[in-house]
Amino acid sequence: MPYSKSKARTEFEKSSDDLLLSSRKASFKNSKISYEHKILIFQSAIFLLSALIEEYLKTFVEDLIFNYKSKNAQLDKIPDNFRSLLLLESQLNSFKTYINSGDESKILTRLSTNLPHYKIILNNEIFTNQIPPSLIIGTKKYPSIKNLNLLYNRLGISKIIIEIQKKGKKDYEMMLKSFLDVRETIAHQKAPSITIEDVKRHYSNINEIIGMLDRVTYSYISRKSGSIFWVN
Repeated sequence: MPYSKSKARTEFEKSSDDLLLSSRKASFKNSKISYEHKILIFQSAIFLLSALIEEYLKTFVEDLIFNYKSKNAQLDKIPDNFRSLLLLESQLNSFKTYINSGDESKILTRLSTNLPHYKIILNNEIFTNQIPPSLIIGTKKYPSIKNLNLLYNRLGISKIIIEIQKKGKKDYEMMLKSFLDVRETIAHQKAPSITIEDVKRHYSNINEIIGMLDRVTYSYISRKSGSIFWVN
């Protein structure tokens, strides 16, 4: 099946178009908005665009897990790192406790092979509620290069930034860093003067990056799980 936009991408593009339209209206010469207020609107547009990226990532993961569940996917259709992460999270605190206390009897109880989370390794089990979206998303919604690579690695795609650059043949890492630099300056330092041209450039770049993320993930999900589980 050919690629179609995920629901999360469609929602992102609609919301980002609305923000860009508001910025354009504020930029008109006949607008009665003061220069200072125009700058505030442009700055808000950049900040809100960052929030829309986070919402795209969250919605995409939630939709994907919902599709696996509602379509009765077997666990062999689920990204391997989804499953491995569940095992890691279910055992991590037990090992930390054991390292601190040395209590072997307690850790053996906590690692008992009778515990239900071990079923995650059985390929023919049906996916139900074993992996909540919050486990995959965690604290990785903020779209830094590091977070994107970690989040998409959980989906089974190693070094997502390199993958989208291969596909799009552009330096998306530079585009994203440029956008995040402006976003961080607005959030934590003296807010820079931003023009409507700055806003349009960043919006164009981020929309292209979201499109590449969506396409690369579609290709992976189609190979690993089957296009039936795609989130369009």
